[in-house]
Amino acid sequence: MRRWGTGRGLLPTLNHLIALEATARLGSFRAAAEEMSLTQGAVAQQVRALEKEFGCLLFERLPRGLSANRQGREYITRLRLALGIIDEATRELLQQETPEEAGRLIVSTTSTFASRWLIPRLPEFSRANPDIAVMIDACDTARPLSGKGGVDMAIRWGAPPFAESHARFLLPASSIPVCAPALLSRRGVLSPDNLDVLPLISDSHKNWQRWFESCGRPGVKISGPVFSQTSHAIEAAEQGMGVALVPSLFVEAALQTGTLVHALKHPHRLDTEAGFYIITAQPIEPESACGRVIDWLLTQGRLVDPAGFIP
Repeated sequence: MRRWGTGRGLLPTLNHLIALEATARLGSFRAAAEEMSLTQGAVAQQVRALEKEFGCLLFERLPRGLSANRQGREYITRLRLALGIIDEATRELLQQETPEEAGRLIVSTTSTFASRWLIPRLPEFSRANPDIAVMIDACDTARPLSGKGGVDMAIRWGAPPFAESHARFLLPASSIPVCAPALLSRRGVLSPDNLDVLPLISDSHKNWQRWFESCGRPGVKISGPVFSQTSHAIEAAEQGMGVALVPSLFVEAALQTGTLVHALKHPHRLDTEAGFYIITAQPIEPESACGRVIDWLLTQGRLVDPAGFIP
């Protein structure tokens, strides 16, 4: 038997060992070749090269396929342990942060919160914190806060307690009725008593019934376009399609620019026990990159009053 490698004793070529393990597990050169994206002849050659170097056969050649003999089974059992160790070490190495990734944080939130509140404020944060790159994962499905596919933090609507996580209150979720200014120019003074003469735009939260109930008008028939995304409901209101009942924090910019206006002279808010929370898997160190992002978010939240205006 010859010695493979230098300074490490008897170490066969790794590709040959992988071919050997695959052949034993799958029972044929053909199946192993398909898994390894090689030709059947190449896999057979690698296994035969090992058998030649070892000076013994590792498989019984059967009419249909191969079966490891006693020597082959003993060797391959220990080989799998070694390959498993290599695989685990490689996975751990690949999961380590590179210098470029060390300052990168993934924030998961809804598409509406991202586009209507978070992203317009991010340039200010980036200028003040050039060493931190905030990546926005805008998805209505909650992402895990740890493990495979995990994110550094999430901003979600709800009410505590949040299972297996640490939450900090960010913003209230009070909703107000808004519409395009042209829609009001064709109407007189509107109030909760006659607002339903206009099309009422709904989103997935379907809060109009609760809003009318809070105004003392239960059972009002809601008629108007329905959208699954709050951002689409806001866009429909901006286009003059009706009155949207949406969280005030999402329309603060549109109210300031005049793209949207309050549908009522004296806005009536729909308050809820829920709100928007910053959620992490565990408490965050204030001086860490994640802690700095959270501190900035909380500061931004304090600049917005419950009605959605910046003082």
